[in-house]
Amino acid sequence: MNSIKISTAQALMILITSITATGHLLFIPVILNHSGRDSWISVLLSFFALIYIIYIITSLSLRYQDQTIVEYSEVILGKPLGKIFSVFFIFYFFHDATLAIRGFGEFYTTAITPDTPILVYFTLMIALAVYTVRQGLEVLVRTNQISLVILIIIGIMASMMTLPEKDYRNLLPILEFGMQPVLLGAISLTSLFSTFVIAGMIFPYIYDRKSLKRYSLLTSVILIILFLGPITAPVAVYGGERGVGFLFPSFQLLRDLSIGDLQRLDLLGIMLWSIGSFAKIALHLFATSLGVAKLFNLSDYKPLIIPIGALLIIVSLQISENFIEIYRFFKDIYPYYANLIGVLLPTILFMFSTIQLKTVKARSQDV
Repeated sequence: MNSIKISTAQALMILITSITATGHLLFIPVILNHSGRDSWISVLLSFFALIYIIYIITSLSLRYQDQTIVEYSEVILGKPLGKIFSVFFIFYFFHDATLAIRGFGEFYTTAITPDTPILVYFTLMIALAVYTVRQGLEVLVRTNQISLVILIIIGIMASMMTLPEKDYRNLLPILEFGMQPVLLGAISLTSLFSTFVIAGMIFPYIYDRKSLKRYSLLTSVILIILFLGPITAPVAVYGGERGVGFLFPSFQLLRDLSIGDLQRLDLLGIMLWSIGSFAKIALHLFATSLGVAKLFNLSDYKPLIIPIGALLIIVSLQISENFIEIYRFFKDIYPYYANLIGVLLPTILFMFSTIQLKTVKARSQDV
């Protein structure tokens, strides 16, 4: 496992793809439901939380450069408590993968092919993810480099094509219902950004970390930009009331759009979320497999990939009956659960690590 080597750009690019794919598909309707036409303010507020999350994770990774978050949790907290933290992180990676798989399947069976069994999509996605992860992290991040460029091009095309339909006066009045809905939207988006904690599983394999913190902070700016357009577009096109009522607002926008004889532009959205969902699911499959291997001191994570992939399919079938249940979970429970594991636990690790380093420094000065 120590032979894995990736670049800073590759690591951050797959994190961008992973976060934006699920965010655009599953979180935008949640944020719009909370904040309505003020959702863009929620995005801006979540920027500060995102910077904080990135700072904590990158700082820990630079302090424990050759260790994953599963490993340095035990170093910081000791074996008993460290293993408990590790189990939480591994469960989080696994559960997030099941949510991404289920969301991907529900998108296809709800919006595109309602007569196709959802198990078909689960199986195809997991089979592709298993194959890629077994080839190694390097293959996954290199594949994503190409995919992310395609995703950005598709996103720019979609944004330009819908520009004539947008009326940004629909975003007025600002703060009509006060700050509470905006804060709820910001908390929901922060819970999505808390998945950046998975960086603690891939940062140890970066071969040059000199610019890691600087480029990680640049990543936060890119993520905010990538959310501002899709979060404002449904309201700008459909208005404040209708724009918040779609299960997949960005997809609906593309489906309704036609330019002359050019129709079925929703195919752009299908490509966008299919490629992005694959990157997220594959990354979380890698992190879960590697995390379990590190937890039990196994020499190789690859034998775990197929059984964990099969378990992902089984759990994805059981976690909900339809998309509405997933939507309610993301709206009412996920913000607190994800922020607990993705923000609070790393903060505790950072605090204890800082205390340890200061203690060691003080002792060395006394000597």
